[in-house]
Amino acid sequence: MISVEVLCKHMAWANQEIYKAVQKLDNKVLDYYIVDPEWTVKRILIHTVSAAHSYEQRLAGNELAKLELDNPDSPEVINELLNHLQRIDTDSLKYVDMEDNDIHYILSDGGERTSKVSTVLSQMVFHSAEHRAQIVAALDKHGVRDINLDEFSVWGYTAKNS
Repeated sequence: MISVEVLCKHMAWANQEIYKAVQKLDNKVLDYYIVDPEWTVKRILIHTVSAAHSYEQRLAGNELAKLELDNPDSPEVINELLNHLQRIDTDSLKYVDMEDNDIHYILSDGGERTSKVSTVLSQMVFHSAEHRAQIVAALDKHGVRDINLDEFSVWGYTAKNS
Protein backbone atom coordinates (compact mmCIF):
# COMPACT_ATOMS: atom_id res chain seq x y z
CA MET A 1 0.00 0.00 0.00
CA ILE A 2 1.24 3.51 -0.79
CA SER A 3 2.42 5.45 2.22
CA VAL A 4 1.51 8.93 3.36
CA GLU A 5 5.22 9.68 3.00
CA VAL A 6 5.17 8.81 -0.71
CA LEU A 7 2.04 10.93 -1.19
CA CYS A 8 3.68 13.91 0.54
CA LYS A 9 6.92 13.49 -1.40
CA HIS A 10 4.97 13.22 -4.65
CA MET A 11 3.03 16.37 -3.77
CA ALA A 12 6.27 18.25 -3.06
CA TRP A 13 7.83 17.10 -6.33
CA ALA A 14 4.73 17.80 -8.44
CA ASN A 15 4.26 21.25 -6.92
CA GLN A 16 7.88 22.21 -7.56
CA GLU A 17 7.74 20.93 -11.13
CA ILE A 18 4.41 22.59 -11.99
CA TYR A 19 5.48 25.93 -10.47
CA LYS A 20 8.75 25.79 -12.43
CA ALA A 21 6.86 24.92 -15.63
CA VAL A 22 4.50 27.89 -15.14
CA GLN A 23 7.52 30.10 -14.47
CA LYS A 24 8.92 29.22 -17.92
CA LEU A 25 5.77 30.45 -19.66
CA ASP A 26 5.00 34.00 -20.69
CA ASN A 27 4.09 36.18 -17.69
CA LYS A 28 0.65 36.86 -19.19
CA VAL A 29 -0.45 33.32 -18.24
CA LEU A 30 -0.44 34.43 -14.59
CA ASP A 31 -3.63 36.38 -15.37
CA TYR A 32 -5.44 33.44 -17.01
CA TYR A 33 -8.48 31.94 -15.29
CA ILE A 34 -11.12 29.31 -16.00
CA VAL A 35 -14.48 30.89 -15.10
CA ASP A 36 -14.03 33.31 -12.23
CA PRO A 37 -11.63 36.16 -13.11
CA GLU A 38 -10.78 36.51 -9.43
CA TRP A 39 -9.10 33.07 -9.48
CA THR A 40 -6.17 33.70 -11.81
CA VAL A 41 -3.24 31.31 -12.17
CA LYS A 42 -1.17 33.64 -9.98
CA ARG A 43 -3.84 33.76 -7.28
CA ILE A 44 -4.15 29.97 -7.33
CA LEU A 45 -0.36 29.57 -7.03
CA ILE A 46 -0.31 31.92 -4.03
CA HIS A 47 -3.42 30.40 -2.46
CA THR A 48 -2.03 26.87 -2.70
CA VAL A 49 1.18 27.81 -0.92
CA SER A 50 -0.66 29.91 1.68
CA ALA A 51 -2.96 26.99 2.45
CA ALA A 52 -0.03 24.55 2.68
CA HIS A 53 1.63 27.01 5.06
CA SER A 54 -1.44 27.01 7.30
CA TYR A 55 -1.74 23.20 7.22
CA GLU A 56 1.89 22.83 8.26
CA GLN A 57 1.38 25.36 11.07
CA ARG A 58 -1.55 23.30 12.35
CA LEU A 59 0.53 20.13 12.27
CA ALA A 60 3.33 21.91 14.16
CA GLY A 61 0.90 23.20 16.78
CA ASN A 62 1.69 26.82 15.92
CA GLU A 63 -0.71 29.75 15.91
CA LEU A 64 -2.02 30.55 12.47
CA ALA A 65 0.11 33.27 10.89
CA LYS A 66 -0.44 34.62 7.41
CA LEU A 67 2.18 33.76 4.79
CA GLU A 68 4.05 36.96 4.00
CA LEU A 69 5.24 37.52 0.44
CA ASP A 70 7.68 40.24 -0.64
CA ASN A 71 6.53 40.41 -4.29
CA PRO A 72 2.92 39.18 -4.55
CA ASP A 73 2.15 41.37 -7.57
CA SER A 74 5.27 40.49 -9.52
CA PRO A 75 5.95 37.43 -11.69
CA GLU A 76 8.96 37.00 -9.38
CA VAL A 77 6.51 35.78 -6.75
CA ILE A 78 6.94 32.28 -8.19
CA ASN A 79 10.55 32.17 -6.94
CA GLU A 80 9.33 33.17 -3.52
CA LEU A 81 6.57 30.56 -3.62
CA LEU A 82 9.05 27.85 -4.66
CA ASN A 83 11.20 28.70 -1.63
CA HIS A 84 8.19 28.57 0.69
CA LEU A 85 7.09 25.25 -0.82
CA GLN A 86 10.54 23.79 -0.20
CA ARG A 87 10.37 24.80 3.46
CA ILE A 88 6.76 23.69 3.95
CA ASP A 89 7.20 20.35 2.20
CA THR A 90 10.39 19.57 4.12
CA ASP A 91 8.70 20.44 7.42
CA SER A 92 5.57 18.46 6.54
CA LEU A 93 7.56 15.25 6.09
CA LYS A 94 8.24 15.32 9.84
CA TYR A 95 4.60 14.38 10.44
CA VAL A 96 4.23 11.33 8.19
CA ASP A 97 5.31 8.94 10.95
CA MET A 98 3.41 10.64 13.76
CA GLU A 99 0.72 8.90 15.71
CA ASP A 100 -2.61 9.76 14.14
CA ASN A 101 -3.65 11.86 17.09
CA ASP A 102 -6.18 14.63 17.25
CA ILE A 103 -4.82 18.12 16.79
CA HIS A 104 -6.76 21.19 17.87
CA TYR A 105 -6.38 24.45 16.01
CA ILE A 106 -7.93 27.80 15.27
CA LEU A 107 -9.31 28.44 11.79
CA SER A 108 -8.69 31.63 9.85
CA ASP A 109 -12.24 32.78 10.68
CA GLY A 110 -11.56 32.34 14.41
CA GLY A 111 -13.48 29.09 14.75
CA GLU A 112 -11.97 26.00 16.33
CA ARG A 113 -11.53 22.56 14.85
CA THR A 114 -10.13 19.19 15.81
CA SER A 115 -8.76 16.88 13.13
CA LYS A 116 -6.57 13.83 12.92
CA VAL A 117 -2.99 14.35 11.73
CA SER A 118 -3.83 12.12 8.74
CA THR A 119 -6.77 14.36 7.83
CA VAL A 120 -4.60 17.49 7.73
CA LEU A 121 -1.91 15.73 5.68
CA SER A 122 -4.57 14.33 3.33
CA GLN A 123 -6.13 17.77 2.90
CA MET A 124 -2.70 19.20 2.14
CA VAL A 125 -2.05 16.59 -0.56
CA PHE A 126 -5.47 16.71 -2.22
CA HIS A 127 -5.89 20.48 -1.99
CA SER A 128 -2.60 20.86 -3.83
CA ALA A 129 -3.61 18.34 -6.51
CA GLU A 130 -6.96 20.07 -7.07
CA HIS A 131 -5.25 23.39 -7.64
CA ARG A 132 -2.55 21.96 -9.91
CA ALA A 133 -5.40 20.71 -12.09
CA GLN A 134 -7.11 24.10 -11.89
CA ILE A 135 -3.92 25.85 -13.04
CA VAL A 136 -3.53 23.53 -16.01
CA ALA A 137 -7.22 23.95 -16.90
CA ALA A 138 -6.84 27.75 -16.90
CA LEU A 139 -3.83 27.47 -19.19
CA ASP A 140 -5.64 24.99 -21.45
CA LYS A 141 -8.67 27.29 -21.75
CA HIS A 142 -6.35 29.88 -23.28
CA GLY A 143 -4.65 27.40 -25.62
CA VAL A 144 -1.49 26.91 -23.53
CA ARG A 145 -0.84 23.18 -23.43
CA ASP A 146 2.79 23.10 -22.33
CA ILE A 147 2.00 21.32 -19.05
CA ASN A 148 0.60 17.79 -19.15
CA LEU A 149 -0.53 16.60 -15.71
CA ASP A 150 0.10 12.99 -16.71
CA GLU A 151 3.81 13.80 -16.52
CA PHE A 152 3.39 14.66 -12.83
CA SER A 153 1.56 11.54 -11.64
CA VAL A 154 2.52 9.41 -8.65
CA TRP A 155 3.71 6.80 -11.16
CA GLY A 156 5.97 9.36 -12.78
CA TYR A 157 7.30 10.40 -9.40
CA THR A 158 8.01 6.87 -8.21
CA ALA A 159 9.67 5.97 -11.54
CA LYS A 160 12.03 8.93 -11.24
CA ASN A 161 12.72 8.45 -7.53
CA SER A 162 13.08 4.69 -7.02
